[in-house]
Amino acid sequence: MKRHLVNLACSERVDVERFVGTGQRSTQSITRARILLLADQQGEQRNDVEIARTLGVNLHTVENVRRRYAQHGLQAVLERKSRSDRGRPVKVDGRMEAQLITLACSETPHGEPSWTLQMLGDALVRLGLVETISRETVRQKLKKACSGHI
Repeated sequence: MKRHLVNLACSERVDVERFVGTGQRSTQSITRARILLLADQQGEQRNDVEIARTLGVNLHTVENVRRRYAQHGLQAVLERKSRSDRGRPVKVDGRMEAQLITLACSETPHGEPSWTLQMLGDALVRLGLVETISRETVRQKLKKACSGHI
């Protein structure tokens, strides 16, 4: 038996159908709305496996949409959840990126033929600009900085 039943009120069903029909929403939002329509007890009432197969989504997506509707209501399903943490903090800002480029254009230490990504990262740590930095982050920042000059 399903743990979270979807019973859309008549007005909610009309709102969801209008939401899907406008085409002015993100694909994810429209897919969540279609899941609700297919899972509605008053409508076609398909099981989760059929819904997932019909819409080409994971079974867990269907379960999550059902649960969110049951716990938080229609608007929580249709609107995007805002992130409270706002993602990972930026490690290298514009000022530090400029210092990285300056460092990469400078003379290498100990007569090395050229800077390596590891050497640049180590130099940034030695200068106290960051606590740690990966070679990949250094590579991405240099690539971003140099992409407009090629």
